[in-house]
Formats: sequence, C-alpha cells, structure tokens
Amino acid sequence: MASSLDEQGVVRTQAGLDAWNALVASTFDNLVVDADREAFEGSIDVRDLGGMDLARVASSAAVVRRGRASWTRRPYFKLHLQDVGRSLNSQDGREAVLDEGDLMLCDPARPYTIRFDDPNRMLVLRIPSERLADRMDDPEALCGRRLAGDSLAGALLTSFIRTLWTNAGRGCAPVGEAVQDAALSLLSAAAREGEGEAPAPRDLDASHGAGARIKRFIDDNLCDPELSVGRVAGALGVSPRYVQMVFAGMATTPLAYIRRKRLERAARALREDGVGCNITDLSFGLGFNDLSHFSRAFKAFYGVGPREFRAS
Repeated sequence: MASSLDEQGVVRTQAGLDAWNALVASTFDNLVVDADREAFEGSIDVRDLGGMDLARVASSAAVVRRGRASWTRRPYFKLHLQDVGRSLNSQDGREAVLDEGDLMLCDPARPYTIRFDDPNRMLVLRIPSERLADRMDDPEALCGRRLAGDSLAGALLTSFIRTLWTNAGRGCAPVGEAVQDAALSLLSAAAREGEGEAPAPRDLDASHGAGARIKRFIDDNLCDPELSVGRVAGALGVSPRYVQMVFAGMATTPLAYIRRKRLERAARALREDGVGCNITDLSFGLGFNDLSHFSRAFKAFYGVGPREFRAS
C-alpha cells in the first residue's frame, strides 16, 4: 500500500485488496470489500473540512458491506455522491441505483451494501449527526433513498460537493461553518424536493387515538438519545409520514417538539435542584449528544445559557 501526505494535508492512498480492506475499515469503520483479488485496484483521498471531511474513493468492480456498528451514539451520517460510474445501494430494505451525479444518505450505524459492477468513483461527505439533526427532523428516514442529481436541488448539491472537493485543501481559505451550512441547506432542499407534495393532514388530532399515543411515547422516551421519527413510527406501528403529519397539525415538527420538551424538562431540573444540578450530566441524561449542543439549544430557547438560568 502506497500512502502520502501532500503539502495541503490531503491523504492519498493506493492499495491492493488486503491493504484496501484494512484501510477502509479504519477510515469508515467496519467496512468489508469483496472483489477479484488479482484485478482489484483502489485509491482514496481524504480532505479535512474542519468539522466534516470529504473523501474521494475510486475502485474497480467490488461489493462493499457494512455491519452493524457498536456505537452507543451515532457520531455521523455519510452522504454518497456517485461521481463516476454506477452503484446499487441497499439499506433497511430499500434499494437505490445511483448514476453519475446522484446522491444517497447512509446511516453508518446500520448495515448497508454497495455493489459496483464496473470501475467507479464516489465522493463521500461525512456529516456530524448533530449538524444534520439541526436541519432535518429525521435523517434516518432519508437513508437509502436516491436523491436525483438531475433535479434542481440535487444538481446544485452535486455541483457544490464537486466544487468543494476541487477547492478544499488547495491553498484556499479554510472551509468554514458557512460553507458547511450551505451544503446542509442544499441537502435539506434535495430531500424535500424528493418527497414531493406532502398530503394534507386529516383526522390527526394529537389529543386522541394514535396522535395521543405518539406524544405519550415521545414524552416517556425523551432521555433516549436515539429518539427519532423512525423510532417512534416503528414502536407504534405507524408510518414516519403519519408521525410528521400529526405534528404538522400542531404547527410544529417532531424534532422541534422533542427539543422543546427536553429543554422544558432541563429548565425544571435547573430550577428545582439549583447548584446541585450538574449541567453536563443533565444534558446527556436528556438525550443531547454533547454539552455545547445542549447549551446552544437552551440559550436559543430561553435567552440565557443553562448556567445563567441556574443562577437566576
């Protein structure tokens, strides 16, 4: 395996199949590649975007399989852009064929398979879960779905990621949060574009029937860091779309409702326990992935940070 670090800090690696499996397993966690051992060729370049990273992965024909992760908290999602060639992607019973320019979001916490029948190249944007959750109610519901590269938002996102790859790490200004936010905004727009027009909510009163059960399940499981639309829908035997429509009838979203209820519970604990309330323990105990994310959300909701709130 040949590996080098160029003057912009870009890792460039070429490898045979055995070395390739070791490399991708360490780079992307728990991946296994099956291919013709004699004919296999692969290369990978990785660029640090400062909070995210972008990899360009090329190989000959191969099948990539990912097992179930052992993480207790999902650190990131992966956005795959089919840069050259074609791939068949499977996750959670969904199959998506990606042609050049198409995209798909993957959840690395759950198994998936990617089949490349010919030489190919992908750009893989690794996005922290917290950043994505700030933009989408339920990223898991998007995983395994093809985002068309010839739609308006899809084409803009494809072009943006390719431009990001071309310029990142080549002596340009560091990739800041504004640029990363632009990528997330385009991804969110592409997801909405792919959904089409949502049906009008009817008979979805949140105070009765399934609507009430949905709210009660969320209230009872607020401390679960993996609480999501998909988790609620699966537990109650309804569709993710139904869950979203229940909250649309309340002029809110499931994510906003979950965040509000967690913050209200945090505020109550801070008022009642005062200095005896450990803010770090409180944030993790309420399902937030890190203290800074909790503090930002709390300040945005109450106008002051949790420490100031506790002292008031």
